[in-house]
Amino acid sequence: MRVEPYSVEESINPWSVFVSFLATCKGKVTLVLSLATSISLIELMSVYLLFLSIQALLLPSTSSVDKLTWIVVGLVGAILIKSALGMAAYYFSHQIALKALTELRLMLVNRFAALSQKCLSQHQPEELKYLLTEDMKKLEVVISRHSVELLQAVISSLMIVIALYFIDWRLALSIVAVASMALLVSRLFMSKMASYQAKAKGAEEGLNSALIDYVKYAPLAKAHGLDSQYFTTLSNKAANYNDAALCFVEQEVRNRALCSALLGSSFIFMLPTAIWLHSVELLTLELVVLSILLVMSMVAPILSIYYLLKKFSGLQDSIQRIMPWYVNQYSSRKSAPQAIDLKYPQLQFYHVGFNYKQHSILSNVHFELRPNTINVVFAGAGSGKSTLAMLASGLISPSSGRVQLYGKDVSELSDSERANDMGVVTQACYLFEGSVRDNILLGRSGVSTAALEHAIVASQLKPWLQQQTSGLETQLQAQGKNLSCREKIRIAIARALISAPPLVIIDDADLAMDNQTHAKFYQTLKGHYPNTTFLVLHAHISALKTVNKLMCFAMEKLFRKAHMKLC
Repeated sequence: MRVEPYSVEESINPWSVFVSFLATCKGKVTLVLSLATSISLIELMSVYLLFLSIQALLLPSTSSVDKLTWIVVGLVGAILIKSALGMAAYYFSHQIALKALTELRLMLVNRFAALSQKCLSQHQPEELKYLLTEDMKKLEVVISRHSVELLQAVISSLMIVIALYFIDWRLALSIVAVASMALLVSRLFMSKMASYQAKAKGAEEGLNSALIDYVKYAPLAKAHGLDSQYFTTLSNKAANYNDAALCFVEQEVRNRALCSALLGSSFIFMLPTAIWLHSVELLTLELVVLSILLVMSMVAPILSIYYLLKKFSGLQDSIQRIMPWYVNQYSSRKSAPQAIDLKYPQLQFYHVGFNYKQHSILSNVHFELRPNTINVVFAGAGSGKSTLAMLASGLISPSSGRVQLYGKDVSELSDSERANDMGVVTQACYLFEGSVRDNILLGRSGVSTAALEHAIVASQLKPWLQQQTSGLETQLQAQGKNLSCREKIRIAIARALISAPPLVIIDDADLAMDNQTHAKFYQTLKGHYPNTTFLVLHAHISALKTVNKLMCFAMEKLFRKAHMKLC
């Protein structure tokens, strides 16, 4: 499968992508917009009723009591209707969020599944997990809650500006000028706050890492009398975070206080204009009072817009992470399957190197596997065995050199070719909530009962299954939490053997056995699958020395060309 990435057009606006998320809910989006508009109209009507009540009090007449009574009734009715419309708007906005984001999640998962292994391996699992969880949570909060609040605030502000324009255009201009000034001040402060925010975020990550280590290793630290040392480190990290957070908060408070003061005192800036217009008899006293009421009712919506826009600006990073997947930047096209060429070694590492960030994990690894043998790479923890296994299975691509299966780069194998040509048992067994049968078959169809039984017997899972009342239908918890490590690994081995692939890679499987039983396990495994080549990565060779047809590779010697020995 060949991956053909293309760059996202720079002209694509993240907010246009955000709007397109909601394209499937146009009807409900229109309904929410209508409800927000209705709420704003009711708020404007409430201001007018308040003006009428002031007018009735300042200009008393025989009908003033009746008029005030009806005004109070109108205000109560407006509050009730506004509350009902608000609940309806939030109800439908939550429905929009659930539907749109469910479809978006499914689309993203399908895009992940459609990628070749080579392309998918270029993205860290944490990155994809964050995209499907945290970024989606941010989108959900914004769509379900903040979008209604922002719509309502924007529409209310626009209606008040329009009302002021009809009273006198100069009043509307004075309010727009104050709001523009406040936004300009906010942008100036935000440009200075970026460095403070970055420092606070870095200090927070350091503190979180120290907290995780402290909790995780607390029993070990106490056993060795190091708990005070751990606590000192934790205290230093906390103090560092406190200092960085205080600097950021000080800047944030100044910014918010100044902008809030400018926006909140907007009626003060409008008042001289209103007084001047009244002095030159362009505005009556009643209209001056109405203008003041309108401007004062505009303070809350403008402040809401200011704070909500900050939340939306924080959402932009999430949208930009989603956008390449949404516009299908990482496209892939299937290539024609290539026939196996037996003139090449079954699996060959050709001067392979692998770097993680700036660190070299493997360098100049060169060896090949003989077919139908058990091949063991032995080395201690942290020597790169798991990296070697992932390279051999094509789960990651080498930084230099080539890893080939019968002359074809394993990173270029299609998903179906990889599934047919090799089985992989990793240190993390990846068990999911479901039956033992489901965990072994992993969605494969057409597997015969004999093939399933053969894999179960070969992996020595049969005795454990016979002890379970439900047998293969025994239910597992997520990540196999109700199983021992030994049972998890045997299920994973049965899964790798189910299709009898030509090559099986087993990464440091601790089967909780003594040396003799360990050797017998692999000998039995080979007896059940004589035409399968096994690549076993293990910490100690002593457990496997007695296995026949065993090729042994010392990890430190793999860096020397063509080193191999028969144990």
